[in-house]
Amino acid sequence: MSDSDSKTGDAAFEDAGPQTPTVDPEELEALRIRADGAERKLREIQQTFVLAKAELDATRARLERDLERKVEIKFADLVTDLLDCADDLDRAIEHGSTIPAAASVIRGVALARERFLAALSKAGLERIEPIGEPYDPNVAEAVGIVPADDPAEHDTVLQLERVGYKLSGRVIRPARVLVGRLVS
Repeated sequence: MSDSDSKTGDAAFEDAGPQTPTVDPEELEALRIRADGAERKLREIQQTFVLAKAELDATRARLERDLERKVEIKFADLVTDLLDCADDLDRAIEHGSTIPAAASVIRGVALARERFLAALSKAGLERIEPIGEPYDPNVAEAVGIVPADDPAEHDTVLQLERVGYKLSGRVIRPARVLVGRLVS
Protein backbone atom coordinates (compact mmCIF):
# COMPACT_ATOMS: atom_id res chain seq x y z
CA MET A 1 0.00 0.00 0.00
CA SER A 2 1.36 3.38 -0.91
CA ASP A 3 1.29 6.54 1.14
CA SER A 4 -1.32 8.04 -1.05
CA ASP A 5 -3.58 5.02 -0.57
CA SER A 6 -3.30 5.22 3.19
CA LYS A 7 -4.05 8.94 3.17
CA THR A 8 -7.12 8.36 1.05
CA GLY A 9 -8.34 5.67 3.47
CA ASP A 10 -7.77 7.93 6.50
CA ALA A 11 -9.64 10.79 4.91
CA ALA A 12 -12.58 8.56 4.17
CA PHE A 13 -12.62 7.45 7.78
CA GLU A 14 -12.41 11.01 9.08
CA ASP A 15 -15.20 12.19 6.80
CA ALA A 16 -17.58 9.66 8.25
CA GLY A 17 -17.52 11.48 11.64
CA PRO A 18 -18.42 9.91 14.96
CA GLN A 19 -20.64 6.99 14.52
CA THR A 20 -23.65 6.71 16.80
CA PRO A 21 -25.17 3.36 17.22
CA THR A 22 -28.65 3.23 15.95
CA VAL A 23 -31.10 2.06 18.58
CA ASP A 24 -34.60 1.12 17.84
CA PRO A 25 -36.95 3.30 20.00
CA GLU A 26 -39.10 0.28 20.83
CA GLU A 27 -36.02 -1.62 22.01
CA LEU A 28 -34.94 1.41 24.06
CA GLU A 29 -38.38 1.61 25.71
CA ALA A 30 -38.30 -2.13 26.45
CA LEU A 31 -34.87 -1.68 28.11
CA ARG A 32 -36.16 1.26 30.16
CA ILE A 33 -39.15 -0.80 31.34
CA ARG A 34 -36.82 -3.67 32.30
CA ALA A 35 -34.55 -1.26 34.22
CA ASP A 36 -37.53 0.26 36.08
CA GLY A 37 -38.76 -3.22 36.96
CA ALA A 38 -35.30 -4.20 38.21
CA GLU A 39 -35.08 -1.06 40.36
CA ARG A 40 -38.54 -1.73 41.80
CA LYS A 41 -37.55 -5.32 42.58
CA LEU A 42 -34.32 -4.10 44.24
CA ARG A 43 -36.28 -1.68 46.45
CA GLU A 44 -38.67 -4.49 47.42
CA ILE A 45 -35.75 -6.73 48.31
CA GLN A 46 -34.14 -3.93 50.34
CA GLN A 47 -37.39 -3.29 52.22
CA THR A 48 -37.81 -7.00 52.89
CA PHE A 49 -34.23 -7.16 54.17
CA VAL A 50 -34.72 -4.15 56.48
CA LEU A 51 -37.96 -5.65 57.86
CA ALA A 52 -36.35 -9.06 58.34
CA LYS A 53 -33.39 -7.48 60.12
CA ALA A 54 -35.70 -5.49 62.42
CA GLU A 55 -37.70 -8.64 63.17
CA LEU A 56 -34.49 -10.56 63.89
CA ASP A 57 -33.28 -7.81 66.24
CA ALA A 58 -36.64 -7.79 68.06
CA THR A 59 -36.56 -11.58 68.39
CA ARG A 60 -32.99 -11.47 69.71
CA ALA A 61 -33.95 -8.82 72.29
CA ARG A 62 -37.02 -10.82 73.37
CA LEU A 63 -34.96 -13.99 73.75
CA GLU A 64 -32.36 -12.15 75.81
CA ARG A 65 -35.11 -10.76 78.09
CA ASP A 66 -36.65 -14.22 78.42
CA LEU A 67 -33.29 -15.74 79.27
CA GLU A 68 -32.54 -13.03 81.85
CA ARG A 69 -35.98 -13.57 83.41
CA LYS A 70 -35.43 -17.35 83.60
CA VAL A 71 -32.02 -16.85 85.22
CA GLU A 72 -33.57 -14.44 87.76
CA ILE A 73 -36.29 -16.96 88.60
CA LYS A 74 -33.82 -19.82 89.00
CA PHE A 75 -31.55 -17.66 91.14
CA ALA A 76 -34.52 -16.60 93.30
CA ASP A 77 -35.47 -20.28 93.74
CA LEU A 78 -31.90 -21.08 94.81
CA VAL A 79 -31.79 -18.17 97.26
CA THR A 80 -35.17 -19.21 98.69
CA ASP A 81 -33.81 -22.70 99.34
CA LEU A 82 -30.71 -21.19 100.94
CA LEU A 83 -32.88 -19.04 103.19
CA ASP A 84 -34.33 -22.25 104.63
CA CYS A 85 -30.75 -23.13 105.57
CA ALA A 86 -30.38 -19.71 107.24
CA ASP A 87 -33.57 -20.43 109.21
CA ASP A 88 -32.02 -23.72 110.36
CA LEU A 89 -28.93 -21.82 111.49
CA ASP A 90 -31.16 -19.36 113.39
CA ARG A 91 -32.91 -22.24 115.15
CA ALA A 92 -29.54 -23.84 116.01
CA ILE A 93 -28.32 -20.54 117.46
CA GLU A 94 -31.54 -20.05 119.43
CA HIS A 95 -31.54 -23.56 120.93
CA GLY A 96 -27.78 -23.74 121.41
CA SER A 97 -27.68 -20.44 123.26
CA THR A 98 -29.48 -22.12 126.18
CA ILE A 99 -26.51 -24.51 126.64
CA PRO A 100 -23.56 -22.75 128.31
CA ALA A 101 -21.03 -25.36 127.18
CA ALA A 102 -21.96 -24.73 123.51
CA ALA A 103 -21.28 -20.98 123.61
CA SER A 104 -18.13 -21.06 121.46
CA VAL A 105 -19.79 -23.31 118.87
CA ILE A 106 -22.83 -21.05 118.78
CA ARG A 107 -20.58 -18.00 118.21
CA GLY A 108 -19.00 -19.83 115.26
CA VAL A 109 -22.41 -20.75 113.83
CA ALA A 110 -23.56 -17.14 114.25
CA LEU A 111 -20.47 -15.85 112.41
CA ALA A 112 -20.99 -18.36 109.61
CA ARG A 113 -24.66 -17.29 109.36
CA GLU A 114 -23.69 -13.61 109.16
CA ARG A 115 -21.12 -14.26 106.40
CA PHE A 116 -23.68 -16.37 104.56
CA LEU A 117 -26.34 -13.61 104.70
CA ALA A 118 -23.74 -10.95 103.80
CA ALA A 119 -22.85 -12.89 100.64
CA LEU A 120 -26.55 -13.11 99.73
CA SER A 121 -26.91 -9.41 100.46
CA LYS A 122 -24.16 -8.65 97.94
CA ALA A 123 -26.25 -10.52 95.37
CA GLY A 124 -29.21 -8.16 96.02
CA LEU A 125 -30.99 -9.84 98.95
CA GLU A 126 -32.83 -7.49 101.35
CA ARG A 127 -34.52 -8.35 104.63
CA ILE A 128 -38.20 -7.52 105.19
CA GLU A 129 -38.92 -6.72 108.85
CA PRO A 130 -42.13 -4.65 108.88
CA ILE A 131 -42.59 -4.36 112.68
CA GLY A 132 -44.47 -1.17 113.52
CA GLU A 133 -45.50 -0.58 109.90
CA PRO A 134 -49.01 -0.85 108.46
CA TYR A 135 -49.74 -4.40 107.32
CA ASP A 136 -48.99 -4.82 103.60
CA PRO A 137 -50.03 -8.18 102.11
CA ASN A 138 -47.55 -7.59 99.25
CA VAL A 139 -44.57 -8.05 101.58
CA ALA A 140 -45.97 -9.92 104.57
CA GLU A 141 -48.20 -12.87 105.33
CA ALA A 142 -50.45 -12.42 108.37
CA VAL A 143 -50.34 -15.65 110.38
CA GLY A 144 -52.25 -14.33 113.36
CA ILE A 145 -54.00 -11.47 115.09
CA VAL A 146 -52.89 -9.71 118.26
CA PRO A 147 -55.52 -7.79 120.24
CA ALA A 148 -54.67 -4.08 120.38
CA ASP A 149 -56.00 -1.45 122.77
CA ASP A 150 -54.39 1.49 120.98
CA PRO A 151 -56.13 2.57 117.72
CA ALA A 152 -52.67 3.30 116.22
CA GLU A 153 -51.86 -0.44 116.41
CA HIS A 154 -54.91 -1.46 114.36
CA ASP A 155 -53.76 -3.18 111.12
CA THR A 156 -50.15 -2.65 112.17
CA VAL A 157 -47.51 -5.38 112.27
CA LEU A 158 -46.86 -5.95 115.95
CA GLN A 159 -44.78 -9.10 115.92
CA LEU A 160 -42.46 -10.81 113.44
CA GLU A 161 -42.65 -14.60 113.25
CA ARG A 162 -40.27 -15.05 110.30
CA VAL A 163 -38.15 -12.53 108.41
CA GLY A 164 -39.10 -12.00 104.79
CA TYR A 165 -36.75 -11.27 101.90
CA LYS A 166 -36.65 -9.36 98.64
CA LEU A 167 -34.25 -10.14 95.84
CA SER A 168 -33.53 -7.27 93.46
CA GLY A 169 -36.69 -5.51 94.65
CA ARG A 170 -38.96 -8.55 94.18
CA VAL A 171 -40.42 -10.37 97.20
CA ILE A 172 -39.15 -13.95 97.14
CA ARG A 173 -40.34 -14.81 100.64
CA PRO A 174 -42.94 -12.74 102.47
CA ALA A 175 -42.42 -12.02 106.16
CA ARG A 176 -44.71 -13.90 108.52
CA VAL A 177 -46.28 -11.47 110.94
CA LEU A 178 -48.88 -10.97 113.65
CA VAL A 179 -51.16 -8.00 112.98
CA GLY A 180 -52.83 -5.82 115.59
CA ARG A 181 -56.63 -5.77 115.68
CA LEU A 182 -58.42 -3.12 117.70
CA VAL A 183 -60.47 -4.59 120.52
CA SER A 184 -63.68 -2.66 121.08
